[in-house]
Order: sequence, then C-alpha cells, then structure tokens
Amino acid sequence: MPPAVQDRRNSQSDAAGGKSTNPASDKSSGARNGGAGGESRIACFQVLRLVDNGRYLDEALRQARHLPDRDRRFVRLLAATCLRRAGQIDSILADLMSRQPSGKQRDAMIILRMGAAQLLFLDTVAHAAVNSTVELMRSSGFDRLTGLTNAVMRRLAREAAERLAQTTADENLPDWLRDSWHRQFGKSATTAIMDLVMEPPTLDITPAQDISSWADSLDGTIINDHTIRRAFDGDPAELPGFKDGAWWVQDAAAALPATLFGDLAGKDVIDLCAAPGGKTAQLISQGATVTAIDSSAKRLKTLRGNLARLGMKAQCVTADGRSYDPGRTVDAVLIDAPCSATGTLRRRPDILRGRQADDIKPLAILQADLIRQAATWLKPGGCLVYATCSLQFEEGEQIADSILADESVALTSDPVTSEEAGAFAAAVTSTGALRLRPDMFAEIGGVDGFFVARFRSVGG
Repeated sequence: MPPAVQDRRNSQSDAAGGKSTNPASDKSSGARNGGAGGESRIACFQVLRLVDNGRYLDEALRQARHLPDRDRRFVRLLAATCLRRAGQIDSILADLMSRQPSGKQRDAMIILRMGAAQLLFLDTVAHAAVNSTVELMRSSGFDRLTGLTNAVMRRLAREAAERLAQTTADENLPDWLRDSWHRQFGKSATTAIMDLVMEPPTLDITPAQDISSWADSLDGTIINDHTIRRAFDGDPAELPGFKDGAWWVQDAAAALPATLFGDLAGKDVIDLCAAPGGKTAQLISQGATVTAIDSSAKRLKTLRGNLARLGMKAQCVTADGRSYDPGRTVDAVLIDAPCSATGTLRRRPDILRGRQADDIKPLAILQADLIRQAATWLKPGGCLVYATCSLQFEEGEQIADSILADESVALTSDPVTSEEAGAFAAAVTSTGALRLRPDMFAEIGGVDGFFVARFRSVGG
C-alpha cells in the first residue's frame, strides 16, 4: 500500500470490475491485452490464495510489489474483480462443470475464477485469457486439469455475454448479507447498492486548504465543501501535492463526521480509534488540539507517519478506549468505531468472503462500550460523534437508540441538520442521524456506506 492517509480499512486505489470510463475500469487496455504476461497472473494467483486463507487484500497485494507498475495494476484489477464478482463467476462456472476441483485441487478453482473474470468482466482477448489460464494451471501443478480448463474457458469465451446476462450483481453477496440488506433497505435498494459497488472506486481527496486550487491542479471535481474526486487507479503518492502534505486520501463519506463539531479552534478533542489518521488530520486542520488514541501500536505508527507528512502533530496514545482515562474532561470526542466495514465493499471486496453474520454482534457490543466510556470524558455540553463505515443497522441505528435509552449514559441526541450535511442532506434520517448508502449519490459516483450520530453530554 502507498503511504497515503486512508480512512478505516478503505483502499482508495482498489480497481474493480464494472462498466465505467474510470482508468481503473475492467475495460482498461492492460486488461484487454491480457496484462503483461505470466508473471502477473502468477502473482495474482498468490494474492488470491492468501486472501482465501484469511489475509486482507491490501496486505496480500504486497506479493506483487516487485512487478512493474502496469503489472501491479493488472494484478490488483484482476484480484479485485475475482473477489467482487465471485458469486456471478462461481454460478457460471458451476453450469459449465459437472464437478468443481476440491480437496488438494481446491486452489485450481482460483485459477478458473481468474480466467472467467478476464473473459466476463475484463474484456481480455479470448485467446490470451484461455491460453494463460491453461498455462497457469499447468505451472501451478494441476496438469490433470489442463484439458478441463481448456474446454471450460473456450466454451465460456463463446458464451460469455449470454451467460453473464443470466446473472445479477446481487449474487455476489453472501446469503446472510443479502438477507440483511433486503430486510433493511428492500430488494430494489439492495440491487442499486450492488450495482454501484461493482463499479471501480474513485479517488477522493481532502485538501488541508485551498480546495479550488487543488481541484484544478489534480484535475478533479469538488463534490462537497471538503472533498475533491477524480478517477485514478495508480499510487496516490505520484500525484502533485501528496509528498508535500497538501492533502490526504479519504472517501467523501468518511470525511463527513469530523465536520459536525462546529468551531473547533482551540478545542481539546479526542479522536478514538484514530488510525490511520484521516479524521485526525481533519480535526487538526480545523484548529483542534487532538489526542489520537488507537489500540494498535502498529496502526498508530502509521498515523504518526501520515501526520508527519502533512506537517501536523497530535498526542498519540496506544490504549483500549473501553478502559482509557484521559485524566481530564475534553470538549469533543470522535469515535470512528471498528466495524464490519460492509459499507466499503467496492474498496474492500475481500469483505464479501471474509465477514460472517456472527461477526456483527461482538463489534456492536464493542462500539457501545466505546461510546459509554467516551461519554465520561466530556465536559458538560461536550460533543460526541459516533461513526461506522457499516451498512448494518446493528452497527448504527440500533447502537444510537440503545445509548439514548440507557439512563446511565449522560448523553442526549444532537440531531444533524440538512444544512450541516450539505451535499449529503438526503442522508439525514428522521432522528437527525446520517445513513449514507452507496447508491444514494450515484450521480457523483457513489460513496462508502456510513452511519453517523451526534450526541451532547448532559453530565455535570
């Protein structure tokens, strides 16, 4: 990963499958020409094996860091497409094979998915996709499957459009998540969310100042008061202003919570679960004195490096927020809580396979515990903003309701107004919280899914 400040577990430079004019699109010239050869496909196979064994995609992609830039982009594109479109790919492959490889040959399915992804979504030249898939199967020790691979890939090359038309983007969701979204949002909205999630992610940038000038310099579009958006599938560090600390990478939705405190000049603020530091930088740029707390020393080290690049300073503390005592009361607390991150699927397609329904309850309990503890740090009238990059009501609306119903927690709701939400006014709920869905802002390329609620301390 480039050393950009990136918001919680959101890889801004992910490429993806989908129909788009974004340079990260599945129709890129590198994809059409079959990438840069066998080495890039071997690297992609290694990456997907690691993800299959529980590694995060961004971490696994380090397997490709030795490759030239064009090859690395192809590996990221192909790997992300295989993960994002796994449901559709597996459905189509199942119809083309009487029996799928299993047991010691289980990894052969990864290779078949790679070949199918190129034919179905990357518009790779058919003979390049077929031949490279057969060769990768052979070089990976699955000689006995080369005949099957050749037959399946050739048939798919002939029938790709017809087969793909019989599938939908919803098939890429695990059953538990699809059922959850159907209950929460309805089937139509779920389909709209998935159609957007299948699109390549944009690059969103938060400048420290002078947003208009940086929009011109970066050839981007200002989509709200804080965010510049542009299409880009490379390393953000290559863009003007990055090394000088003029801006940081942060999804437009992720940038919203830190703007809801009002005037922060001279205020004492705690940023809880702060790494990697996008929101910390926002708070500092608004004039706050910030204490950045994170339970991970490794992630806090990344935060320090990001702040150093930006020329900013914060007191950094490695601590568990559930038991931390700042030794003082503060003006405001921002909690970007650990969550299932189901709002970030287009940037983190590994979540589609990595998350389980059983993950949600422990995360929800953790979030509520963090809010309860942070509430004790506030001065009377102090502000607490709670945010998650999750689309699950259990990690948003239900947490906010439970906090307000708990008489032992000295917090009251402080509804967000449409004026404060600005370009995201449509996301303001009847209770004054914010529920951002990716499909709500499709006309500007969508955003990550987020929930945000604001509270005031009534302690004394």
